[in-house]
Amino acid sequence: MARSTDWETLPMATGDPAPAWPLPGVTPKFAVWSIGGGRPFNCTLEKCERWHAGIDLTGAPDGATIVAPEDALVVGIDRGWSEGSKAAFLRTKTGLFVVLGGFKAGSHKEFGIQTAREVRKGEKLGRVLGSYGMIHLETYAAEGRVANSVWWKSEEPPNGLQNPTGYVERMVGAKVSLVQTRQRHEALATLGHYTGDVGAAWGAASEAALRAAQAALGVGVDGKWGPKTEDAIQSKLAELQGCVGEECGIQQGAAASPASTGDPLKAASHLGKIMIGAVGLAGVATGVLIWKWRVRNV
Repeated sequence: MARSTDWETLPMATGDPAPAWPLPGVTPKFAVWSIGGGRPFNCTLEKCERWHAGIDLTGAPDGATIVAPEDALVVGIDRGWSEGSKAAFLRTKTGLFVVLGGFKAGSHKEFGIQTAREVRKGEKLGRVLGSYGMIHLETYAAEGRVANSVWWKSEEPPNGLQNPTGYVERMVGAKVSLVQTRQRHEALATLGHYTGDVGAAWGAASEAALRAAQAALGVGVDGKWGPKTEDAIQSKLAELQGCVGEECGIQQGAAASPASTGDPLKAASHLGKIMIGAVGLAGVATGVLIWKWRVRNV
């Protein structure tokens, strides 16, 4: 799949540490590699027109309820979107500008939602348009923003655009995936396998470090960052912080992340999930970033 070379430069969205899943009753389904993908979907690099600026929360039936992911001010509602659907624009109290696209036109009226109204986390905003079948979510720095921006192929990422991957994973209580090269380098450095520049591009030294980590952790040594490798590394990082077992929501030999297994609700059943690398993982020597939270509104 064609993908922007700039997607890794986007800062991770922070926001509420435990945002609500916007589609209560709909099994969470999304792709952690979504941000920066080519549009139209599956286009070859030469034929892509723009880059995907968010994450699609898919599998939503017609009329599914849409709720606010966190406390926010409604900046726009029933705004034009794609394929006949509408969008809501929210400015959260944590400093995010959140875009939710895929509403059925006029469905906000059922819940008395209007521009300039403050809403609480989990409050109903409208309903999904069945023909669209999902909610498209984008996150930006809130300051001065009143609408989303198109990320054209020939241009740099829109000003203020943030990567919502970790934000979405926290909605369902999942361990936040290490998706950026810097995060992965820092994790491997923490485990003592990588000594190079964590800001460098992925290369031969990176793969060698990954293979060494895989061998040390007892997973298949293939030099690829797959789900089993991700889980083994995350579990080891938590162990180094003295946090292993049910009290942390992590078990030795943890299963693949919810987004890859298709069973995110099972993962969300633990109350103490670990979030590693939401803003950029730092190693043990430089302070691994770990939070616990209680899963709500899933």
